[in-house]
Amino acid sequence: MKQNIIYILLITVLLAGCKKLDGPDHSTLTTEAVLNTSRDLDNLLYGAYSAVANDNALAGYWRIFPEVLADHVDINVIENLPADPYKLLYDRNMAQAQYAQSWKLGYTAIQNANLVIYAIENKLVTKEKDPEFSDFNRDRIEGESRFIRALAYFEMVRFYGHQYGYNSGSTNSGIVLRVKPAINVTNIDELKDEARATVEAVYLQIITDLKAAETLIPSGNDLSRRGRASNYAAAAILARVYFQMNDYQNAMTEINKVIGAVPGTIQTYPLSRSPLTGPINAAQAAANVLTPFNTSSTGTTLSTETIFDFVSVVAAPVNGAISRKYLRTAVVEPHLSISNAFLADAVFGVTDARKVGLITTVGVKSYSRKYDRLLENIPVIRSAELILDRAEINAMNAVADPAAHAAAVADLNVLRDRAIPAYVPATTITINAATILGEVKKERIRELAFEGDRLHNLRRMRANIGPGSRAGVAPEAWNSNKLLFKIPDAEIRSSPNIVQNPD
Repeated sequence: MKQNIIYILLITVLLAGCKKLDGPDHSTLTTEAVLNTSRDLDNLLYGAYSAVANDNALAGYWRIFPEVLADHVDINVIENLPADPYKLLYDRNMAQAQYAQSWKLGYTAIQNANLVIYAIENKLVTKEKDPEFSDFNRDRIEGESRFIRALAYFEMVRFYGHQYGYNSGSTNSGIVLRVKPAINVTNIDELKDEARATVEAVYLQIITDLKAAETLIPSGNDLSRRGRASNYAAAAILARVYFQMNDYQNAMTEINKVIGAVPGTIQTYPLSRSPLTGPINAAQAAANVLTPFNTSSTGTTLSTETIFDFVSVVAAPVNGAISRKYLRTAVVEPHLSISNAFLADAVFGVTDARKVGLITTVGVKSYSRKYDRLLENIPVIRSAELILDRAEINAMNAVADPAAHAAAVADLNVLRDRAIPAYVPATTITINAATILGEVKKERIRELAFEGDRLHNLRRMRANIGPGSRAGVAPEAWNSNKLLFKIPDAEIRSSPNIVQNPD
C-alpha cells in the first residue's frame, strides 16, 4: 500500500488554508515507512490527545467560550491578545472573534485519529510485523482514537452548529465530517470538494464512535491512567452527548453504567469527601469541593470523582489559558470575574463551600478559585455532572412519579452533603415534587460553574441567554445565529463548498 502520507503526522494541520504546492513533493513518506508498529500508532494517538488537551482546545478555550458567551462571567481586565480576542467574544462579535487555532487543533486531533483507525482497518500494523501489537493493544488504540475523534467533533459541533433538534437535518448546519485521513497533502481536491455535514450526521458519528470506544477500550477504573480514555470515560461522554440531545432515556442508561443505578449512591468515581461519612465542618467542606481542581500529574491519590481529565506536569502544563482567565494573585488580575447574574442565579446558602471555598471576593468583584493553581489537571468530566443529569431526568417526572421525586432528592442530597457543613438531609432539605426541578437546575449552576457548561446547558433547555453584566444588551434566543462561531476565513477560502455561518 504505497500511498503517500503526511511526513510530520503529529503536528500537521491541513485545514487552515491548504494550498497546492508547485514542483515535486518532497514532504511525504510511504505509509509503510511511517506506520509499522504499535508504538507508531500510539505516537499518533498521543498527538491526538495533545491537540485536544491544548490551551486552545478542551483544556482551555473550549471550556472558556461557553462561559464568556453566556451570562455568568464578566470582563475584569482587557489584555491585547490578537490570538485571543476574548473581549470581542464577550461582545458576541463573532465575525471578528475567530479562533482559527481552535478549529485547526480540533481537526488535527481528528486527522491523527483517522490515521490510526485507517492503519488498523487496513492492517498496516499487524502482529506479524510487531509482536507487541496484540489484540488487546489494537482494540485499546482504536478505542481511544474513536474516543478522541468523538470528543473533538462534539465540542466543535456545539460551537459551529445550533443546538441539536433545532435544524439538525438542514444542509450545512454542522461541521465538516471527516472520517478518513487526508493521505496526500499535495492532492487537496478531496478537501476542496468537502462541505459541512448536517448536525444530525455529526451527532450520529459521535454516538457511533463512543459506543465503539466503550466496547474497545479495556474495562476498569484505573486512576494511574489519568489523561487516557477509559471505557467509563467513553460512557460518561456519551451520557453528556445524549443529555445535550435531550435523549434522556439513553443518557440515563449511560449514566448508570458509570456511577451505578441507585440514586444517592455512586458505585464508581465517588465524590471527593473527607471524612467519608458523618458531618463535616467548614474546612473539610472547602477541601472536598477544591479536590477535583487541586491536583496535578498522575497517580492514585487524585480526585476520585474525576472520570477523565487532562494531566499537567511541570514540563507540560495544560492549564495556562484557563488559569490566565480566572487565576487572581496579589500581582495579577484575571481576565474574567464572576457576574452578579451568577450570584443571583446560584442562590448559595451561607455556608456552602462552593461559594466560601471556590469563590473569593475582593472589593466589589468576585472570582472563581477553580483554576487558581499554577499547575493543575483540568477535569473534562466528573461524576458530579452525571449525578446532576440523573437528578434532572428524575425531577422532570417527579410530580407524576413519587419514586422519581425521591430519586432526584437523593442525588441532590449526595452533592450537598459534601459541600455544606453539618448538612443533615432528613431535616435540612424538604423539596416537594413541584419545585424539585428548579432546585436541581440551581444545583447545576452551583456545582458546574465555570467548567464550560453554561451556554450549552441554556441551549439544551431552549432558554434565553441573558446579558449578564452587559449593560443595555437584550437576551439572545437559544437558537440565535449570533451565538454561532464563524468558520475561519482561511478554511472558507481553501474549501469553497464550505458555507459560512449566517450573521
